[in-house]
Amino acid sequence: MEALFFGSYEHQIDDKGRFRIPAKFKKGLETYPEKTYSFVRGLSGSICLFPDSVLEETLSSLADERVSEANPISLMVFSSIYPAEEDGQGRVTLPAKLKQIAGIKKDIVTVGRGRRLEIWAAEKYREVTENVDYDSELKKLGI
Repeated sequence: MEALFFGSYEHQIDDKGRFRIPAKFKKGLETYPEKTYSFVRGLSGSICLFPDSVLEETLSSLADERVSEANPISLMVFSSIYPAEEDGQGRVTLPAKLKQIAGIKKDIVTVGRGRRLEIWAAEKYREVTENVDYDSELKKLGI
C-alpha cells in the first residue's frame, strides 16, 4: 500500500543545496512502485516532491495537448519538473531555479501533504501557517 505523508520536519540544506529527506518520508517514498520521484514548483512559494506515478496522475489533465497548447500554466508547470536524484550519501539537491523561486537560503521545513511532500523556506512556512485560523478552516471543511 502506498503511503500518505503527514507531519513536518525542520532541517537545513548545505552550501550545495543538498538535504536528506527525513527518514519517515523516505520510508514512505519507498512504498511507491517506481522508487523515483521529482521536484516541481508548488503553490505559495513551496517546492513539491512527488513520487513519479503520483506526479503523472496529478498532471495528466495538463498533459492533454488541447489543454496544454491553450494554457500557459502547463508550460510553466512542465518546465519546472526536475528529477530528484540521491547521491551516494542519501542526499538530494534542490534545483537552483526552484530554490530561488521558493526563497530558500538555509533553513527548510519538509511537510507531508497526503501523496506529496512540500519543501518550504522555514521563514515562509511560518509566515503562511501563522496567519491561518485553524478552527474556522476546519469548520469550513466540515471537520
